[in-house]
Order: sequence, then C-alpha cells, then structure tokens
Amino acid sequence: MSHCKLPPSVPTSCKPTPRVSHLEIPSAAPKPVPRPKSARQPPSKAPVRPEYTTQPSAQTRYVDMLLGLDTIPRSHNLFASFSTWILLAGFIVVPGTFVSVEDNKRLQKDAKDSRVDHAVLDTVKHASLIWVAGFCCLVGGAGMVWLWWRWRRNYVWLINKIFLVGLLNSTAGLISTLINVYSQQGGRFSITAKITVGATASCTVVTALLYFLYNFWALQSVRNKHQKELELESGQRVGKVI
Repeated sequence: MSHCKLPPSVPTSCKPTPRVSHLEIPSAAPKPVPRPKSARQPPSKAPVRPEYTTQPSAQTRYVDMLLGLDTIPRSHNLFASFSTWILLAGFIVVPGTFVSVEDNKRLQKDAKDSRVDHAVLDTVKHASLIWVAGFCCLVGGAGMVWLWWRWRRNYVWLINKIFLVGLLNSTAGLISTLINVYSQQGGRFSITAKITVGATASCTVVTALLYFLYNFWALQSVRNKHQKELELESGQRVGKVI
C-alpha cells in the first residue's frame, strides 16, 4: 500500500482550530455620549435680598415711660384702685348724714330751752358715719398723694391711674352730694352739706387741673420731643443708605 505525500508547498497545522462561542465574545465598551455644545452663559448673580429697614430705636423719655408701665408693681396698681375707690366711698357716705334743720323738731324744742350746743350736735344724722366717711376720704387722699410722689416721673401711669380716676370719682361724689341736698333738704345747705360740697368740689378741681396739666402739657411736650428724635434718626438712616 502506497502512502500519499502532500506537496511541501502546502503548510499543515497539527493544532486544532479553537471554537469561538458567542458567550465568550467580549462586549464592546459603551462610547461616551458627547454633551451638546451650548453657548457659554454668564455666571448667575446671587439673588439680591430686599433691604431691611429697621424701625428707629431711639430710647426717648416717652419710650421709657411706656416700658416703665411693666415695671410698676401690681401691688401699686391695686393700691391706686383702692385709694380712688375708698375716696369715692367717703364722698357717697357723707350725704347720708344730712338732715334738715327745719324738720328737726328736737332742735326747735331745745332752742327754746337754750340748749343749743346739744341741739347742733343732734342735727347730724348718723353721726358715726361722719367718722367713717372722714377716714375713707383721708386714706384715699393720702394714698393718691403717695402714689403721685412715688411715680411722679411716669406721666402715663399717673394720668391713667390717679388723675383721671380721681377726677371721675370726685365728680360722682359732688353730683351725689348735690342730688342729696336738693332732694332731701329742698336745696337748703346744712353745715355738713356745705363741708361736703366744698371737699368734693375742691378734689374735683384739683384732679381736673392735674389731669389737664399732665395730659395736655407735660406729656404732650415729651411726645413732641420723642417725635423729633424719631424724625432725626430716620433722616440719618436715609442719608447713610444714599
């Protein structure tokens, strides 16, 4: 048997050709997606905040008075109400002691016996109420005067707690006295009625003068100075901004 020989020009390979599986084919790396070219924008500016203008903070005397209302003890506020109320109570109690001299038969009888001293004493109806009314007026007036001196620098508190309330209570006492005189005594004033009318009228006039003096002169001048300082401070702030 003869063996066939291949021509020497044809090369032969003894190694087997490897099989390529589709699972072993390396996947191609994803190409980067080019970003779209856009026109260059200028850098954005920071948002401009609206200018905050503060209110003028001038520490004026008027501001001190308003802030001082919170520093006044509550006991003093209660004592002010008590003083003005007890003053009114004294003014209302006194007219209950009035009595007409002409209607007092004992006075006429004692006048004939020349016992005038005892008769005049008996012309006061419920004499014990005189002491009660006098004590109420004394305590109320003394309390108002002390509070006036204690808080004399705070006009706002004095006007609202002492002068205005005292004026109203004194006026009410004066009206009550006059009504009692004209309704029970027929318009004839006894000694007690004259004293009571004089006391209530004097208290009314004094509190009215103090109220108008403090409210329309002293406190108003403080308010005007406060307004001027605020306007001056506002002008300085506007000049700094410009």
